[in-house]
Amino acid sequence: MEKFSLPTFVITFLTISSLILILHSANSIESFQKTDGMNAQINYSFVGKWGSKGSGDGEFERPHDIGFDSRGYTYVSDRELDNIQKFTHNGTFIMKWGSKGTGAGQFNIPYSIGIDSKDKIYVVDRENHRIEKFDANGRYIAQGGNARGNSDNQMNRPEDIVFSPFGIFVTDTGNDRIMKFNSSFILVHKWGSKGTGDGQFIHPHAIDVDSKGRVYVGELNRPGVQEFNNNGTFLKRWGSIGTADGQFSVPQEHIAIDSHDRVYIVDGASNPRVQIFDTNGHYLGKIGSYCKISTGEGCIDPDGPGPLELGDGQFSKPEHVSIDSLGNVYVVDRGNARIQVFAPTLNEFSK
Repeated sequence: MEKFSLPTFVITFLTISSLILILHSANSIESFQKTDGMNAQINYSFVGKWGSKGSGDGEFERPHDIGFDSRGYTYVSDRELDNIQKFTHNGTFIMKWGSKGTGAGQFNIPYSIGIDSKDKIYVVDRENHRIEKFDANGRYIAQGGNARGNSDNQMNRPEDIVFSPFGIFVTDTGNDRIMKFNSSFILVHKWGSKGTGDGQFIHPHAIDVDSKGRVYVGELNRPGVQEFNNNGTFLKRWGSIGTADGQFSVPQEHIAIDSHDRVYIVDGASNPRVQIFDTNGHYLGKIGSYCKISTGEGCIDPDGPGPLELGDGQFSKPEHVSIDSLGNVYVVDRGNARIQVFAPTLNEFSK
C-alpha cells in the first residue's frame, strides 16, 4: 500500500457542498435560538438530529467530528469505537469502517475529518500520530506522518486541522505548537511552546482561520482564544473563565468560523453551549443549554405541545461544531450520542 510523508501529500479540507440544503419544516422552530450582540441579531432554528447510544450501525459511543462530501454524504468519527460512519445527509446509515490498531486503515482515537474536492476522506488519527487517507467507501489509500516526534515530518497527538487560502494549519497538540503547511503539505512555518505567555500553549486543541487570514487557536484546559496572523505573530487574546455570556468553562472544545467571520466556540462539558463572537471577541449569542437525554436532567420541551421532542436543541458534552456554506450549524452532541443541526432563519441568509 502507498505511504507518503508529511512533506509530500496534499490534503484539501472539507467543504460542505451546496447540495446539502437544510430546509425549514413543520418540525423547526423559528427563532429557537435568538442571539443578540454588538449591533447583531442572530436567529437559529433546530431542524434535525440523528444517532443514539450504542455500537451498532448508526449508533455512537463518543462521536467527535463530522464532515460532508460533494454528493451530500456525511461522515462521523467515533473516538471510542475507532471507526468512521457514513450516512446520507439526513442521517440514514450507509456503512462504516475502521477498528482499533496501528495498521493501515485502523485507528487509535480518530479525531478530525477532512474531505477533498475528489471526495477523499482524511482522518486525523491522534494516538497513532498520523493522518490517514481513504476513498469515499472507506478503502485505505495512504497515510502521512513519520511516527511520534517533534521533527518537521512528525507530530505528537495532532488534534485539529484547517485548510485555508493562507495555508494548512495543524494543532500539534503534544508538542504545544502550530504547524503551517503549503498546498503541497510541505512545512513552511511552526510556532508555539509550552507555557502561559502570549503565543505559548497548554494543549492547543482547536484551530480555524478567518477571511483575513487571522488564525484562532483554542486550548482545551485554558479558557479563551489566541489570535495570530498566518505566520504566527501573536495579535491578541480574549476570553475569561466563567459561566456568564461570553465567558468559558473548561474543557473548552472546538472553534469554527462562518462566512461572515463569526467565531463559534463549543463551551464544553461543564457549560454545554455553542457561543458566537465577532473577530474581536465581542459576544454575539449562543446556541443550546444542558440536557442529559438518558435521565431527562435539565431537558425542556422547546415548543410546548408542538412537534418537537424533549431536549431538542440542548446538549450534553458537546465536542465539535461545523458550519456549511449556507450557515447551517452542525453540533456533535457527544454526551447524548447524536448529531444536531440548526439553520439560520431567512433574514440571516441576506446578511
